[in-house]
Amino acid sequence: MRTTANLKILTTPAARTCLAKIFGISLLIVAVHTTAQETKTATGPLSLIGTPLREPSWSTATKARLEKDLEIAEAVMAVAPEREDSYIWLGRRLGYLARYDEAIDVFTKGLERFPDSYKLLRFRGRHLARHREFDRAIADYRRAAQLVENVQDSYEPDGIINARHQYLGSYRANIHYYLGQTSWAVGEYGDVLSGMERSSREALVQHSDRRVATTYWRYLAHRKLGQHDAARNLVADFPEDLDILENHTYYDGVLFFKGALAEQALLPRADSIGKFAIAMEHHFNGNEDIATRMWREIVTDAAQGFWPAEAELQSAMQNGN
Repeated sequence: MRTTANLKILTTPAARTCLAKIFGISLLIVAVHTTAQETKTATGPLSLIGTPLREPSWSTATKARLEKDLEIAEAVMAVAPEREDSYIWLGRRLGYLARYDEAIDVFTKGLERFPDSYKLLRFRGRHLARHREFDRAIADYRRAAQLVENVQDSYEPDGIINARHQYLGSYRANIHYYLGQTSWAVGEYGDVLSGMERSSREALVQHSDRRVATTYWRYLAHRKLGQHDAARNLVADFPEDLDILENHTYYDGVLFFKGALAEQALLPRADSIGKFAIAMEHHFNGNEDIATRMWREIVTDAAQGFWPAEAELQSAMQNGN
């Protein structure tokens, strides 16, 4: 009886008019969204050296899962816009789909409601860096670092859970880590070093994964600053039997810096991080042609580029190399 009544209501003239309006609005929304996507594709996000950035090559299952997660985050935002977490997760879910400009907008709206949220600043900073807006990213990280300094640190929940379902990052450790890493893009290698050193000291991240990631960037920062002995001493006695959960490529890079892993052994399995380690060693050793070729390969092979290599290429082009 209830279904029949509903069907009768939907066939009234007023209902048909309402449905037509709704359907027309839906078509307009789809058309506007399609036009915006076509414009974005036509203009395209670019790396620092002007190469086009692309959507990652997800499997069908992965893309479907990421889109489902986004739908859930959108639904949560619709019913709980007063919650800080609603902005955090909607922005992060957009970011996982490489929709960084939309993610930045969400975090910005969240910060209008929660202006002293070190969490929102941390995530907006990360997505600004991915959007190649490094100065804005660094400003967010610095503000976040001030805000988180006098609060109890806590683990940062992962959007993509690792095999052990174990959180590896804390808010304070990650804010300092990404402040240090992003400083590479603007040539502030002292800030790279200090950010990584501070991150590595945080109590909640005393594990091998944090150790290898921060050591990787500390080594490179020392070399950039001309502190070559300090860099070599940093990795000279680095353990070769660490239990790594996520940062295997950073570990390979550190072992390569140490001399425990040869270039010929690393290169076939290296991702952007491993290849960047090799390219930087060539750069430090004066093999600029090899370094430049490798940096360019790293940037063009990765769907979303690799801005540390982009920064090196940009610097090389400015210097006429």
